[in-house]
Amino acid sequence: MQWLDDDFADSCDFELIGLSSHLTPQRLCWELNRSMGWNLAFSHMLDIAQKKGKSSHVVYRFNETDDEDQCAYHVVENKVSAGVIARFQGASALDYLIHLGEGCEQAAAVIPALRKVNGIIYAQPLDPLHSGAIEHLALIDLIPADD
Repeated sequence: MQWLDDDFADSCDFELIGLSSHLTPQRLCWELNRSMGWNLAFSHMLDIAQKKGKSSHVVYRFNETDDEDQCAYHVVENKVSAGVIARFQGASALDYLIHLGEGCEQAAAVIPALRKVNGIIYAQPLDPLHSGAIEHLALIDLIPADD
């Protein structure tokens, strides 16, 4: 089924950043809103099947629209006591994932600013296709935000 994997890889139109932070999701998003000029708000809970049951991960979302483009930023809690979303590339040790949708700033441009945000200890780019999170995050833009 290599052709299926190739088609799925071609449709991967987002970038992924992993964060280490001691902050709670709400506090981290508050810091990101203040420092990055975003307007993250609670979107939904993402339930992930794990070996023993399931884990629930909070998702915050910010839609940015200008005259030319529209993009969505998602902050996803990666590591909870019941399990993790991203498992590979060292991502299982990361607390949060930032999903940068198509049309958003490049991860390489965002990471230096993220490293200056209070409460963020570490930020690194992740390859979405090899992080172990692709199946859970590929369609996150299609989930409507709670308003």
